[in-house]
This record gives sequence, structure tokens and C-alpha cells, in this order.
Amino acid sequence: MSEMMIVAVTGGKGGTGKSTLSANLFFYFIENYKTALIDCDVETPNLPYLTGCEDLFLAREVFIEVPNIEEGKTYNYNNVCKEGALLKVGDKLIFIEDLCSGCKACGINSNITFKKKSIGKIYEKKFDNGYLIVGKSNLGERKTAKIVTETKKYGLSKNCEINIVDTAAGTHCNVVRALINADKVLIVTEPTPFGVSDAKRIIKVVEKLNIPYKIVLNRYGISDLKIGYNFKIPYDKRIVECYCKGESFLKYNDLRNYIEEIANWIIWG
Repeated sequence: MSEMMIVAVTGGKGGTGKSTLSANLFFYFIENYKTALIDCDVETPNLPYLTGCEDLFLAREVFIEVPNIEEGKTYNYNNVCKEGALLKVGDKLIFIEDLCSGCKACGINSNITFKKKSIGKIYEKKFDNGYLIVGKSNLGERKTAKIVTETKKYGLSKNCEINIVDTAAGTHCNVVRALINADKVLIVTEPTPFGVSDAKRIIKVVEKLNIPYKIVLNRYGISDLKIGYNFKIPYDKRIVECYCKGESFLKYNDLRNYIEEIANWIIWG
């Protein structure tokens, strides 16, 4: 294992159990390794609930810079906004703030000035041998890419031996941002038609990024659907009960074995 291992946990479909896997891997690793659990699902972070620690403190706020358009002022706008956040109507420049990504291209060869806009926050919880780092977008915020980047950056700044990056579901840009620079990827799926279909999509993304990956089949046993996998976690009532309580299921030795098998691949390959 390298001095700093980054493993991303992802899945093409929401609700497959990737965050449950991330949380239990975290509790397994902190027994012997300094570990960071980084929640990059910034629009719907749920690792605080799954780890039973909702008392996080605010570590930092995430800002972007947006145009400061003043009423009655004339601007020599360069018409480069790809997001459609700036519209020239006659001599008037209209700014649609929700569409702005903060790239500042509109300020090139222009008299447009900028102001800071808060788009989200990063929260932290310290454990004896690790950290939970959680990115969360402001309510209604549409441009959340920078929150993902800053959350991951802040988590990695803790210099932990093991870094578990929990991504959002899907194959969109925020997922790719969370996956970039990972040493290994765990793709979590389930034996359902949607689970199989969406797993194929995220596999293509991970292969494009050229990152080693393994497939974890969660809820093994709920159907007879055939799907290839490397590791499995059974459908078990005890896992559901632990999930609802925000607890790890590592206390059950037979269930712990499934996590240990995955952890061994992360550490030893």
C-alpha cells in the first residue's frame, strides 16, 4: 500500500448501498489506520447519519466569484458565457446568478467586477484515529462542482493513510471530480435490472479514467438475476437495523468478514 491510499466508492444508481459500504469500511480501517471518510455527495450527504455523528463542526465555507452587475452601469461584455448567465438586452446587462459557475471568463477584456458568493460548506468530525469530512451545498444551489473539489481537497489535507471518497450516484461531472486521482474504485451495485444497467455506465467512466476497480454486489440474494461481481454483501435484516440506527454492522463477525475481504483488496491488492 502507498503512503496515502485513495479509494473511491461509487455506483451508477442511487440507493445501492455505497454510503453504507463507505461507513463500514471507515469503521473497519480506523481500528488500525488513520483514515478519512470524505462525503462528496454534496447535494445529499448522508454519512453523518450512517456514522451516528450529526454533531459536526463547520470547517470552512466554499465560495465562488460571480459578476457584480450594478444597475445603470454600462459594461463592455465579451459575450463568452457558456452557461447563459449573462444576457445583453440593448444597453442593459442582465445577470442570472443561479446559472453562474464562477469561471470569471466574462471578466476577460471587460470592466465587469466580481463579488463572493457562498455555495456550500464543509463540515468535520474528529475521531480517535480519523476524520469524517462532509461537503454540503447550500439549499437550491445548482453549481456544486467546486464544493466537491474543495471537500475532497480538505479531506486529503488531513494526510491520512486511508482516504475513502464517497461519491454521488450517477455518471455526471461531480462523480468524475470525486473519482479523479483515486488509486482504486469500488463500484457498488445490486441484483436488479436498474442496478445492472447503471453499473455498466459507471464502469465505462472508471475504465476511461484508467483506475483499477472491483464490483461489490450489495443485497446479494434478493433476486436470481445474474451479474458479475468481485465481492458481495448479503441482504440481511441486521444490516438494515444498523443502517436505521446509524451504527456499523462490524459487530457481527459473519458480516464483518465481507468488509474485511474488501479491505484486504484495498490494502494489499
